[in-house]
Amino acid sequence: MNSLSVIRASAGSGKSHYLTGFYLKILMKEPVGYFKQILAVTFTNKATGEMKHRIIRELSRLAKGDNSTHLDFLISYTGKSEAFIREKSARILENILHDFSWFSIETIDSFFLRIIRGFTHELGIPGNYAIEIEINPIIQHAVDALIDHVQ
Repeated sequence: MNSLSVIRASAGSGKSHYLTGFYLKILMKEPVGYFKQILAVTFTNKATGEMKHRIIRELSRLAKGDNSTHLDFLISYTGKSEAFIREKSARILENILHDFSWFSIETIDSFFLRIIRGFTHELGIPGNYAIEIEINPIIQHAVDALIDHVQ
């Protein structure tokens, strides 16, 4: 599945439920270790944690034979049996838990930070760089530099 999907929705619109189903749908159509090929990007750490939790929870429910609001959708989407969905969920869950560092749901800033760290040499950035997340120190530094320049 070599594609990019962008999903935009406002808070409280049910996007976490939708995204969980979307992620599970991809996992059910692809090989068990395909989660290593997926990058899901969110805007907040809270959303990242929530998405990981929801996906793991649903895979666990499916694997244990518990109720899941995604089961009927997954059966319909894949054309596979309930037993197949549940067995594959167990294998996917085991793989994710075994290689959790490859379960890539992260914030957009942590994604770009990872890219920058991987290409510091190519970007001409010194190895001891620092990234400021707080805007106030940056504004204060800019104002101080401007005042020093004017004097």
